[in-house]
Amino acid sequence: MDRPVKFLPAGRARLVIIFLLLTFAVMLIRDIYLQILDQSTLRQQGQMRYLRTIPLPASRGIITARNGEPLAVNVHAVTIWADPAILDKHHDQWAELSHALHLSEASFARRVASGGADYAYIERQVAPEFGTALQKLQVPGIYVQDTSRSYYPMGAVTTPLLGLVDEAHQGSAGLERGYNTWLRAHPGKELALVDGHGQIVHVAKVQKLAHFGHPLQLTINPQIQYWAYITLTRSLHHFHAKDGSAVVMNVHTGQILAMVSAPSCNPNAEGSCMDPADYTNNAVHQAFEPGSVMKPFVVAAALASHSVQPDARFNVFHPLIVDGYAITDDVRHHILNIEHILKYSSCIGASKIALKTPEQIIYNMYRSAGFGRKPDLGFVDATSGVLPNWHSWSLARHATIALGYGVSVTTLQLADAYAAFANGGYHMRPELVMGQAPVAKRIMPAWVAKKLRVWLQSVAEPGGTGILAAIEGYHVAGKTGTANMANGHGGFYGHTTNATFVGFAPGNHPQLVMAVSLRGSHFKWNFGGIEAAPVFRVTMRHALQELDVAPACHHGPTMRITIRPGQNLAEIAQQYHSSVAHLMQINQMTNPEDIDSGALLMVPTPKGGKHICRFEAPLVSRAQAEIWSEGGGGA
Repeated sequence: MDRPVKFLPAGRARLVIIFLLLTFAVMLIRDIYLQILDQSTLRQQGQMRYLRTIPLPASRGIITARNGEPLAVNVHAVTIWADPAILDKHHDQWAELSHALHLSEASFARRVASGGADYAYIERQVAPEFGTALQKLQVPGIYVQDTSRSYYPMGAVTTPLLGLVDEAHQGSAGLERGYNTWLRAHPGKELALVDGHGQIVHVAKVQKLAHFGHPLQLTINPQIQYWAYITLTRSLHHFHAKDGSAVVMNVHTGQILAMVSAPSCNPNAEGSCMDPADYTNNAVHQAFEPGSVMKPFVVAAALASHSVQPDARFNVFHPLIVDGYAITDDVRHHILNIEHILKYSSCIGASKIALKTPEQIIYNMYRSAGFGRKPDLGFVDATSGVLPNWHSWSLARHATIALGYGVSVTTLQLADAYAAFANGGYHMRPELVMGQAPVAKRIMPAWVAKKLRVWLQSVAEPGGTGILAAIEGYHVAGKTGTANMANGHGGFYGHTTNATFVGFAPGNHPQLVMAVSLRGSHFKWNFGGIEAAPVFRVTMRHALQELDVAPACHHGPTMRITIRPGQNLAEIAQQYHSSVAHLMQINQMTNPEDIDSGALLMVPTPKGGKHICRFEAPLVSRAQAEIWSEGGGGA
């Protein structure tokens, strides 16, 4: 039996239809709103989730030596960054990430939180091994980007000179800081589409192009830099000095071939350069009272102004009393000419010369030689030293400024100033960057420079205070200096000194000048002739050989020798106190390898006796040290 069909009341059916139509209309309106009216908002939200600004790396400019050898380069490294919005969803893997980066979980969390909403640096310029370990973990939101970091091939040898860069690869010390605007790179930015795991799918737009840093070529000779550093540090440790520095310059161009400082540190070793003293360039940042190395400038001022004649002689037997102060010599002499005043470093004689010369004349000579002026070499906060105006000089200052007291100088200034004696009277502007034209200014007559060049050679001969600077085969000219260190309370430490030697070679035709200073030594023989002169001797000998500068002895008669099997021209040149260039010249050779076993070769005839070219600095005894040096309280 069929049941009867029941129909909904007409009013209820209409309500159902109206409800369905209204629901459809609401959905249609919402769809129209989302698709058309709110389209830009939706796109922006999508970009916030999937479009990211990614940095484009750029390398810092490299620093090279004069021969192109790298001094500061970029090596492969990685920068690790995170997207906090993605990484926050994977907290369970943070412990693994921290372990791979050698960080504590707390430190890792702080670095993630320290960035912006979508970008935070975790590590910069770290070893590629860290990136490899992270990539194996495949954690979304952490990224490894190829980049570079600075590496210094010569390590501690160049640290105070070149300086350091910080974690952002910006210069923080030395030339890296001074030339940061030139060397620094400018990273770019790109807008990239990433997937849900944070992996780059597509680069949408390059927002900013990356610009690489410019290269910087220095005048430094790596071999000379190395020998200067090695010999300086050995002397520093042997004499227990606090710090030291040395500068080697070309006397004709002003180009700096070496600039070293100690102590130092290896910037390539993590955590080794924490003490600022280890990367401070003492050659330009440390000023000190130099002692007797200033005496030649007083002599030059006196001769140039005709206040003293070249053949003048002075009685130095009795102490010189000035303003109640007694100026004495450690070794008593009677009558000395100017050459012997310099050779024996007579404080009495130098003070008498100073007192015969007007204060302004001495001041102008010091100033024109570069003292009291800051060098423009790219070192931020380099010191100019102290050169008080001559108007303020007392009689005692007038007498003792010739002895290196009351004035402070840097090692660079000393090398720069002594170049004028070597090159015929010109002050050369120091240069540290290749490509700059020499700037010369005459500061003394040529005849004055020549006189001093001859007189200063006696300092490094037997009986002179700089005998330990003598180099076999070469004439050496120079001056020692020893000054007690100021204690900061108007007095001096009794047994702590600034020990200095400045010299040039070859003495008859100078090519190179070198200044050496060791500060804070309290060793019993802490004199410039004992501590600093040997640093000059070893470094200058290697420098002359490196530049193939012929010894002074080769200009005499020649003789012929038979070339033995296996001999080369460099070995023969060293044996006969000559140079490869000179042997090639007198044998009319074009190639140094054109020598055959059994052939005859023309070489300089060795000189006999005690000729200075055959003289080598002796071992020093205590008695000789006391005679050859100025003494702890002297000049």
